[in-house]
Amino acid sequence: MQNLWQIARKINIGSGSIRFGEPMSLHTSFRIGGPADLYICPADLRGLESAIETLRDEGVPSFILGGGANLLVGDKGIRGAVLDIGRLRGLEHLEDGMLVQAGCPVDLACEQALAWGLSGLQDFYGMPGSVGGAIFMNARCYEREFSQLVREVTVLGPGETRKLSIQDLGPWSYKRSPFQQGAAFEGFVILSALLALDSGSGDRIGRAMLARRADRVSKGHYEYPSAGSIFKNDRNFGRPTGAILDELGFKGRRIGDAAVSPRHANIFVNLGSATAADMKRLVQAAQEEAERAFGFCLEPEVLFVGEF
Repeated sequence: MQNLWQIARKINIGSGSIRFGEPMSLHTSFRIGGPADLYICPADLRGLESAIETLRDEGVPSFILGGGANLLVGDKGIRGAVLDIGRLRGLEHLEDGMLVQAGCPVDLACEQALAWGLSGLQDFYGMPGSVGGAIFMNARCYEREFSQLVREVTVLGPGETRKLSIQDLGPWSYKRSPFQQGAAFEGFVILSALLALDSGSGDRIGRAMLARRADRVSKGHYEYPSAGSIFKNDRNFGRPTGAILDELGFKGRRIGDAAVSPRHANIFVNLGSATAADMKRLVQAAQEEAERAFGFCLEPEVLFVGEF
């Protein structure tokens, strides 16, 4: 493999940007993370396809970055390339719903749906991250899963672009999509999705969106940089993970500037200069204490990426 500088010169991304040693703390909702060897932000789908093709041909490992939520990047950063799809945020109103590019922020999709009088996305308003990330993680908010809205996903696979219906993709599960399960879609990149939304009352949709955001504010979601809920809920535990950690006295617990929110025990926050190592230690402490006290195995929602 040639060095990254030589490889980067082969990538044609038009008005997009390419940088070396880009701090990932600038691109994650935690505001934590060391440098990416190569950071690529394509301006459009053609640029993304060019970058992916070149990186695959050159054998450079790559990581797809959406909104940077649900992500803890190690302090030593990410080896290889990071492909930031944040500029791919196109929206189109169709007869059977809304076509959304994967880099579109969830909030922007919600607001545009409101403008078009389309109902279905309002429970996700205020959730950080991109539509592509919400599909990849099968985001769940207020008992509603993002997969319930997905009718079709356009993906870039090895050598081709494909449209996959929700049936083609196979089973989805709690906060897990087919893109995370097994090798069937390994290496596929989500480009866009057709969301099945219904016509609705703008006033009713708007009120629901404001209520969801207000609820998140009351739980401290935006007080400090965070990734939202750090652990998944498990119905077999009989109560939410936040209640479990609250019972264990985790509210306000901290290691360095990595802390548990005093408002909600399942929201871990960066008080200012938290390191990935400290945040990971805090996560592990919660897992160990829950296991010891109740025999519960807490599963993180966040992905741990890069070198710690």
